[in-house]
Amino acid sequence: MDRGWFWRLGLVIGVTLLTLWLLIPSYYSLFVMERSERNNLTLLEQRMPKWAPPAKYRINLGLDLQGGIHMVMRVDTKTALQKRTERRGDQISRYINTDKQLGQVTVNTDPEALRLSLTAADPKTMDAIEKEVLATFTDFVKVSREGATLVLTPDEGQVNRFREEAVDQAMLVIRRRIDKWGVAEVDVRKLGTDAIQISLPGRNDPEQAKELVGTTAQLEFRMVDDTTNFFGQLIQSSPPPEGSNITLDSSEGFPQLVGPNREALLAYVKEKTPADRQVLLECIPSATRKGVCDSYRTYLVEKDVPLTGESLTGADANLSQLNEPEVNISFDAAGAREFENLTANATGKRMAIVLDDYVQSAPRINERIGGGRARITMGRSGGRPLDVWLADAQTLALALKAGALPAPVTTGEIRQVGASLGDELIRKGSLSAIVGLALVVAFMAIYYKAAGLIADVALLLNGLLILGGLALFNATLTLPGIAGFVLTLGIAVDANVLINERIREELSHGKTARVAVDQGYDRAFWTIFDAHVTALIAGFVLFFTGTGPIRGFATTLIIGLLASLFTSILVTRVFMTYFVHGRNAQTVSV
Repeated sequence: MDRGWFWRLGLVIGVTLLTLWLLIPSYYSLFVMERSERNNLTLLEQRMPKWAPPAKYRINLGLDLQGGIHMVMRVDTKTALQKRTERRGDQISRYINTDKQLGQVTVNTDPEALRLSLTAADPKTMDAIEKEVLATFTDFVKVSREGATLVLTPDEGQVNRFREEAVDQAMLVIRRRIDKWGVAEVDVRKLGTDAIQISLPGRNDPEQAKELVGTTAQLEFRMVDDTTNFFGQLIQSSPPPEGSNITLDSSEGFPQLVGPNREALLAYVKEKTPADRQVLLECIPSATRKGVCDSYRTYLVEKDVPLTGESLTGADANLSQLNEPEVNISFDAAGAREFENLTANATGKRMAIVLDDYVQSAPRINERIGGGRARITMGRSGGRPLDVWLADAQTLALALKAGALPAPVTTGEIRQVGASLGDELIRKGSLSAIVGLALVVAFMAIYYKAAGLIADVALLLNGLLILGGLALFNATLTLPGIAGFVLTLGIAVDANVLINERIREELSHGKTARVAVDQGYDRAFWTIFDAHVTALIAGFVLFFTGTGPIRGFATTLIIGLLASLFTSILVTRVFMTYFVHGRNAQTVSV
């Protein structure tokens, strides 16, 4: 046996052990815990052995398998555009009449038509007014000009951008709220151009879900207490509970607590926080899964709320002249005065930007800020790429606009999927998978003898790899996903059939067992590879264009195809090589 064979054998054993290790949370969740406890990650962590992987690495069951709530929320972008047009009319009037003093202009708004009519008291000033307005308010374009009256309407590109952002803002708020509710397998995604589809597996109160998701977001500006060593003293006097993974971190310039579990962090600081202070959390997002928090960071903030998002009129992310990401925010007249007073009395302190009790950012106030406009500089520390920092700036801008200019959200559809239906589907789906697998295993063993038994071992490992891949990516298994599971097992069998037939063909030409096995695998490789790559392309198209069950099917299909390549090309060849090379077999049963 050459050295390469031992490396391949070690790889097969390592992958198998890793897969079994990754499946431990799924086993405890689905077969040890009660159905009512299935979504409680904290309880799952306590039930599993300490050497098991984190509870987040598990197979989740979709709505069709465990029941829950299905919602479709409609984002009323039309009403939001109408309100935006009205606000822009007020801003233009104030800008021309007060700020620039170019003359007196009257602004009439037609929300239904999304049009603004500017009429100058002195027709001679209209040329200067038109030039200034079009240069400053670039999101509006000229429709017509008749004498002293100028008609404007939103730029079509800006309107389309606003509609997309309105849905993105709503999705951001919904994700944050459901995360606080503790639903582990939440699925929030766009549905069409103005709707959001929400799946809440394991939940059974549609009215509570409707109330949680449908209310208006609350944006607050609150002062951070970063001068006291509250968290450092707390962790010394009262160590965190064992297994909570709560640690002290000073990367932001002052002591903060960091932990992977939101409820554990809040429970740890509860009853210990000063009466005039409150502990809020910042989500540290996952680098691989959008909308998921890898961990949370604490902030000690003042209970008093000096400024809310009601006065915010805009927030945009862009690059500064130094090529650094920044977020520019603006307030109305009342908000500008409040913000100026706030920054004058808090120079040198941090101000937390809070959306629905989550800290989005905590910039330091460097100077008194007047004029109703402020700039939040993101910096570029830590060696992160520019596009990552810019994405963070865009997320912050969305959070600010979600609290300041929320588009109305209405419930388009809400229904409850019964858990009993899910149990029946699990039984039938599992039975179909087991029966199909048993028939395939029997056929391979009878028709291809020893080579068929090797293919059967690889097939069982292929099934484990699919389940392990689903657990690794925290995927949600649905009934179509089970169909994808069975389909990929069939594809894996097809690959082994192709290899065995190639070996038979080489043997029929009088070649030895060693040569027949080696050439059989070599000549079948590209055929198998091409077939799998073609199917993978189809799987990725389904994943990125489909919704709900289609994405579940595509996820299982993609993972299964990759597992099939591994088992058919590598695993079976390890065993076949052992028998014909390691044991000097003169014949092979194919």
